[in-house]
Amino acid sequence: MSNNKLAEVENFLSSASIFDFLKTLDADSALDSRDEPEFDDAWMKEFNSLKNESFDADDIEYINSLREKAFKLSFRVINNSEISSRISDDFELIAKSIVVGKDNNWAVSYLWSSYKGGKFPQ
Repeated sequence: MSNNKLAEVENFLSSASIFDFLKTLDADSALDSRDEPEFDDAWMKEFNSLKNESFDADDIEYINSLREKAFKLSFRVINNSEISSRISDDFELIAKSIVVGKDNNWAVSYLWSSYKGGKFPQ
């Protein structure tokens, strides 16, 4: 992988207890909150802003491995594929933003900060 900036994300996903906060999450309420325009619009804006960026095949492969790891680790805790899918998608946004140097965008400043703080972003 050509972008060592993702080492922090990989290190974060190496901790067995990183998603323990999901044990007390009200999944339905959290998903409803993420469907509200304030969150959904911000998420889609970040997603769309990354559409025109180009990524090396190695970076995409690495990002996909981080997404898979995030999904599996979170699913072990919450056993809810919809929550784990959202987490996986969040980690894609976070990683892609870091790779292209958008370290101050919403994906990094809000999503990444939430996970590092032990919270499900909503």
